[in-house]
Amino acid sequence: MDANAQHALMARQAAGMVVVMVTFVVNRLRRISGEEVIPYGPRTHAERHRQSTLQLMYNYNDVECVAMLRMRRVPFFSLCNLLRNRGLVPETVGCPVEEQVAMFLHVVGHNQRFRVVHQSFRRSIETVSRVFHQVLYAIGELRADMMKPPSTATHPKILGSHRWFPFLKVIVH
Repeated sequence: MDANAQHALMARQAAGMVVVMVTFVVNRLRRISGEEVIPYGPRTHAERHRQSTLQLMYNYNDVECVAMLRMRRVPFFSLCNLLRNRGLVPETVGCPVEEQVAMFLHVVGHNQRFRVVHQSFRRSIETVSRVFHQVLYAIGELRADMMKPPSTATHPKILGSHRWFPFLKVIVH
């Protein structure tokens, strides 16, 4: 091995050692300063905002949950568990069932457009639309368990009332 090749090899090894040392120092400084190090990637501002919004909606107290979702926490989590256990709402890595149901209830409970929910939950409008329709379909699948068919019997108080007699004349006679 000639002197130039040996010199180039030593220069590459020294550069590699400098890179390793700088990386080590930067990681130590991040740990000392308290920055959160996440193995799968950095948490974006939108993710932090979404998590704080969801915590405020359904993990803070019942008053806030009713104001935002029109439902107390216990029935909300029961509904989420029912949808999860029956496999009606698929849970994805980035969007848990609770968030999907919260988006649906926010649209329905406040008569909101997808564009408004897109701003609140920091999701794309396409995602909000897809999630809304998935949960709507899932709620429709629960119709046999959640809805009681109407009764065809007329209440005796109405049958005996003279006020309603002209309308019920066909049924009574």
